[in-house]
Amino acid sequence: MASIDLAFATIAFKRKIAYKGTWLFSVLFGGFSLLAGLAVWSHLIGDGELGGYDWDAMKAYLIIGFLTSTLAWAGSDWEMANRILDGMVAIDLTKPVDFQRARAAEYIGGMAASVPAAVLGTAAAALAFQPAAPASPLAAVLTVLSLLFIFPLAFGINYLAVMACFLTQRYLGIQWARDCILAFFSGLMIPIALMPLWLQTIAWWLPFVHFTTTPASIYLGRVDTGAALGLIVVEAAWSVGLLLLSRLIWGRLVKKVTIHGG
Repeated sequence: MASIDLAFATIAFKRKIAYKGTWLFSVLFGGFSLLAGLAVWSHLIGDGELGGYDWDAMKAYLIIGFLTSTLAWAGSDWEMANRILDGMVAIDLTKPVDFQRARAAEYIGGMAASVPAAVLGTAAAALAFQPAAPASPLAAVLTVLSLLFIFPLAFGINYLAVMACFLTQRYLGIQWARDCILAFFSGLMIPIALMPLWLQTIAWWLPFVHFTTTPASIYLGRVDTGAALGLIVVEAAWSVGLLLLSRLIWGRLVKKVTIHGG
């Protein structure tokens, strides 16, 4: 099965880079949103701090947010949605390949195509702006570990969003809603620490917070080692839970497949 997974991932990767000019443009200039964020927060913070973040810490926070969002939003979610919307899912059901596993391989392949943009933008920003260093070598290791779980977590959220196509027969609105919710409750749009306490509580009970706030908090030492490990465990639990939940929902929604009105 590993060879089949690799084949699906490779096809998705090649599909993402098929238009070389567009792909190279995203690699070279994908970091401009990060520059805009840095410019805004530099004026807001100045020589002081907001929500416990000084300027050096905020630079690290924003760079981590750029890295995680570039990876999380670059998968092949539209390809998954189109298979449902155009009825190709009916053909998938006849194949001896698990639908979720095949889409996961494709999603990873799509995310792999965004790695150059994420790495280049992150490295350039780190060299140009010199953000705060990790709180400790252990914090750096735990940050990397939390970043690794972003891959299954992102797929789980996107896969669940795609499942809604069985009901809506459209995906664009779902995508917009998902992106807005993820950007807000991950802390990418506004750090969770700046939100009212009741909203912070809601954010920490949702999986989205682990895309930006969790790795940034671990990196900056805003949580101790025990709390950092706890956050990673919760992140892993969300990853597994979303995959299991999507399997349960798949079993019910796949009965709603409509081909040529039948």
